[in-house]
Amino acid sequence: MTLTFLMLENISGWELFIIVLVIYLFFGPRSLPKFYQSLKKTLSQFQESWKEVQRELHRK
Repeated sequence: MTLTFLMLENISGWELFIIVLVIYLFFGPRSLPKFYQSLKKTLSQFQESWKEVQRELHRK
């Protein structure tokens, strides 16, 4: 799956670095693993729901 749904195709390396740095400063090093696990779980649920929607559309 591409990152087009997040509109991240035009972000350069420096912009991505700054975004990650701001997230790191905002959340701190202790809560980053929890944040990452939460984000990973959310994205996997979104992808599964998206696949289900595509199956339903192809079924009709």
